[in-house]
Amino acid sequence: MEHEHAHSEACWVSLILRLAMASLFVGAVVPKFQGGAGNIVGMFQQMFQGTWLPMPLVTLHARLVPWIELLLPIWLVIGWRLRWAWLAAGLFLTSLAFGTIVAGKHDVVAHNFMYVLIACAGLYFSRFDRCSVDGRGKKGACCSG
Repeated sequence: MEHEHAHSEACWVSLILRLAMASLFVGAVVPKFQGGAGNIVGMFQQMFQGTWLPMPLVTLHARLVPWIELLLPIWLVIGWRLRWAWLAAGLFLTSLAFGTIVAGKHDVVAHNFMYVLIACAGLYFSRFDRCSVDGRGKKGACCSG
């Protein structure tokens, strides 16, 4: 019985991490779409001007960021192939953290790596998650013991 209770708690942890990370991405992407795609590209190009990163790579990343930040929260919330969603989120967040290091934004680096850590926790707890569209909720109510 206690084992089942622990799995139920881990399922809730997974669900809360999914919702928290999804809200983070939504909060980050809304201003990007409000400001227009050209603004985000220009901001990225200015931020990385004078660094060793090739500008075509910076521009490509800048164009992809809003779309990734739009799709990842949807993927995390619906829970389809959840481990892959967390892996994608973790790799994307790592790319952002790496970029902040290269750009010399040392005040933001620690926050970005905290998000990477949260993605790692989400990946770990995803094994207990039964609240998804891919059929894990078959054992009864979502996250029930």
